[in-house]
Amino acid sequence: MFNYRLPIILFLLMATASALSSKLTDWHLQKIEGRHWLIDPGGHRFYILGVNHFSNLNDEQRKQAIKNLKAWNFNVGGYSSPDWLLEELPGIVNLSLHEASHWLSAENFEYTDVFTDSYAERIYNEVKETCEKYRGHPNVIGYSQTDTPRYHLDTTRFRRGIDWVSYIRELPTSTPGKQRYIEFLKERYNNDIEALKVAYRLPTIKSFKHLAKFDFIGLELTREAIIEDDEWFIAIIVDRIYSLTRAAFDKYDPGSLLMTENFKKHDHTDGILKVAAKYCDIISFQAGPTHGPGVGNGPDESEFDPDFWRHIHEVTGRPILINDHACSFHTPEFPRTLWHQFESQEEYAAHYGHYINQVIQVPYIIGYQRCQYMSRYDPYRTLLKQGLLDIDGSPYPIVVGAMEDVNATVLEELGHMHPLD
Repeated sequence: MFNYRLPIILFLLMATASALSSKLTDWHLQKIEGRHWLIDPGGHRFYILGVNHFSNLNDEQRKQAIKNLKAWNFNVGGYSSPDWLLEELPGIVNLSLHEASHWLSAENFEYTDVFTDSYAERIYNEVKETCEKYRGHPNVIGYSQTDTPRYHLDTTRFRRGIDWVSYIRELPTSTPGKQRYIEFLKERYNNDIEALKVAYRLPTIKSFKHLAKFDFIGLELTREAIIEDDEWFIAIIVDRIYSLTRAAFDKYDPGSLLMTENFKKHDHTDGILKVAAKYCDIISFQAGPTHGPGVGNGPDESEFDPDFWRHIHEVTGRPILINDHACSFHTPEFPRTLWHQFESQEEYAAHYGHYINQVIQVPYIIGYQRCQYMSRYDPYRTLLKQGLLDIDGSPYPIVVGAMEDVNATVLEELGHMHPLD
């Protein structure tokens, strides 16, 4: 008798095998002998050595940039890798999902009510549009999110005059953010308005309904209870952003690697990192100081701090990408440079090798990306954002020569070097 179930079973087995085979061709993560690895579509171990920021290059400069990166043994076109570079080298696609990045000017920096339907719609639309463009692209390692978000409350208040929690609680009564904040306080204080009145020193508040109409302006932010509550609520804000983002990527590019926002060193809390790790595959960091990068000596930039990275990994359990980092060196034409400044090309070249050697010893760091391809002068800050090329487009020979040798050694020692020809 013909077994009508057999063709169905065979079909399901074939479909499952096809799906598994397809999955193995994607970029993914794997832990091998205690070390976290990025695995490329060919199934090879891949260690990221990238360069960021390729803006304002003409066609000829683009062609030369591709040649230079390959010659200097960089194997990734950085985060926000431009399309022309993605055709030649693997890269990371970046989405900016809010306007609270530390580097934005006062005119462009702003918080938003992330609890609104319109914000959720923005997330879904931007992720959908991005995934429709890049889904299945063999050189897209994954997606990263907003660059250097300002989450640390004290830092943000010092730099911007207001923080995200204060912005939400000062919104009008009917807004979703204000309603979510009041709901949080009710949960936090077990619906006991008297306990909250004491903790917040708000003797005139009669009820939580009355509290929803309160503007909170002039609140004593240094009170212990408020400090603790604010840390909880900023994590709720971050959870809202990341949960929307993860859901959108799961819908429009399921199985893709999702990186966190590009956190600044010290501009976060453990609670925020735990939230990010809940939704993301890779923790992304700019390895620089809280307020920087700045000008001149910056030990947070020039010194590799293994204890810091160990703590991040212990908190999150995720692999880490040092997504943006640099040091600079003195030149007579531009005595002021962004990031820590060494005295000469020779000093910085030696430092690059020393720093990278420390990075690759850490089994949960999956790569390093250097800030800036071509130098750009910033007239507003009167300094040079120094790259691998001078402002006239000529490479700094001692620096790139050292990078070529260091990178070749790293890629040879750590396994497969992605074909660059």
